[in-house]
Amino acid sequence: MSETTVSDVVSLAFGGDSAGVKSGINDVLQQKIMVALENKKKDIASSFFNKHSAQTVQAETPETSTETNEQEVETS
Repeated sequence: MSETTVSDVVSLAFGGDSAGVKSGINDVLQQKIMVALENKKKDIASSFFNKHSAQTVQAETPETSTETNEQEVETS
């Protein structure tokens, strides 16, 4: 995949190279799609990691929070 820019596509259009314009548009769109997919992968991975971390913390601490709540009830 070549690093075609929008400026390259415009230059090809002014030069009358319709095949080059078509190819350039496809290249630019493909680049944008790849960037969007990579960003989405990062978002999903981050979301999964945060969700997994929160579940791990909750699994480790329910006894502590129950004991704290019982102490608060006894002192009231």
